[in-house]
Amino acid sequence: MKTSFIKLIALITLLSFSFYSNAQTASADNINPSIYLSGVANQLLAEVKKNQKELISNTKLAETLVRNNLLPAIDSEGFAKRTIGSKNWKSATPEQQKRFVKAFIDLVINSYAKGLSLYKGQTFKFSEPRMSKSGNSAQVRSSMEQSGSTPIVIDYKLSNKTGSWKIYDLTVEGISMLKSYKSQFRPSLAKLGMEKFILDLESKT
Repeated sequence: MKTSFIKLIALITLLSFSFYSNAQTASADNINPSIYLSGVANQLLAEVKKNQKELISNTKLAETLVRNNLLPAIDSEGFAKRTIGSKNWKSATPEQQKRFVKAFIDLVINSYAKGLSLYKGQTFKFSEPRMSKSGNSAQVRSSMEQSGSTPIVIDYKLSNKTGSWKIYDLTVEGISMLKSYKSQFRPSLAKLGMEKFILDLESKT
C-alpha cells in the first residue's frame, strides 16, 4: 500500500504539471516553475475527484488519463536513458532504444495508473524554485498535506533546454524515481543482455 501511495503522489503531481503544460500558451522560459506546477493542481485534482468512483474499477480510464497527461510532462527518452546509463544506451541499436523507451513508458503508465483511486483529498503546496545559473534547470520542493498526518515532502527536478519545462526526476520522502528504476533495471540488464532485458520488460506491460 505504501508503494502504491507513493506512486499516487508522484502521479498526481506529474499530472498537475503536464496539464498546465498542455494548457499554457506563453513561453515556458518566462514561467516560474513553482507556479507552473501549482497553477493547475486544484483543477486537475477536481478531475480526479469527479471520476473517483469510476477510477476504482475502470483501469482503462486510469491508464488513459495518465497517458494523455503524463507523457507531455516528462522527457521520455531522457528519463529512460538515465535508468540504464549512457554506456548501455549507446550499446543498444536504434530499434532497441525505441522499444525500450516504449516498454518503459508503458510500465510507468500501467503502474502509476493504479494509484489514482487512492486519492483522498490531499492538497499540495509548492515552494519557490531553486534555479540554475543558466535558468535551464530548476528544483522545486512541495509538500503533500493530508488531515491527521505529517506532510510528505516531494522534490522535483526539471529542465528547460528545448523551450518547455520537463520533469526528469521526482523524489518522495528521499526516494528518487530515477534511482529506483536504476536499481531495478541495471542488475537485470547486466544479467540478461539488452535484447532479453527489453523482451522481459515488454512482457510486463
